[in-house]
Amino acid sequence: MLRRSLLPILLAAATAPGAGAQPAALPSLSACALPPDLIDPARLPRTRAALERGRLRILVGGSAEPTGTATALYHARLREALNALLPQVEVTVEARGRRGATAGEVWTLLEAGLASFRPHLVIWQTGTVEAARSLELGEFVDKLSEGITRCRIAGADIMLLEPQFSRFLRANADIERYRDAMRLVAAAEGIPLLRRFEWMRGWAEQGLDLERVGQADRPAALARLHECVAQAIAAQIHASTRP
Repeated sequence: MLRRSLLPILLAAATAPGAGAQPAALPSLSACALPPDLIDPARLPRTRAALERGRLRILVGGSAEPTGTATALYHARLREALNALLPQVEVTVEARGRRGATAGEVWTLLEAGLASFRPHLVIWQTGTVEAARSLELGEFVDKLSEGITRCRIAGADIMLLEPQFSRFLRANADIERYRDAMRLVAAAEGIPLLRRFEWMRGWAEQGLDLERVGQADRPAALARLHECVAQAIAAQIHASTRP
């Protein structure tokens, strides 16, 4: 019961304030730059082929409502970041998700999107709900492996997106077990792992720290964070599709 009661608190940390919140000026790409060791060397061959054709469809799934303010902002920033790096490519981003959904529940939504949206690339955010609820690790790994296989059969690349950095999460859940599992699955399957936990920890050390920002400054900090995450994902896509 304790683990389940933590879930709304953990998920609330990732949501935006009300729709009327005004974000601050967004940072430049250099403000969100990643160390080279946080860029995964794995390749995205289907995504590269789509870029060469000038059209890229990305399906994003996770444990958040796809129509929420924070999610919509993040997807808009991802499109903008990719357009800046790949101006000759038409980028479409579509979301599937549900607040508090497990990896298996998110996968059900993604699988429906594979048939209807026909993405070239799937970004699967997971791990937070499993850690918060202490769900069985083997089932988590099996679901990730199954989803990766089905994506490939459908003709799509896939990347795994780690949980966000959170001191509260680390103090109240064994998040490292699930992060380790995601690293092992990504390495075994030869797909990129988006290391959001490490990205956000580095940005927090530089002052972009949602857990320590005042309530009045939270909308601006959240907008900057979504910009940085979007640019980091765009940088990984670019690195994984270079000749």
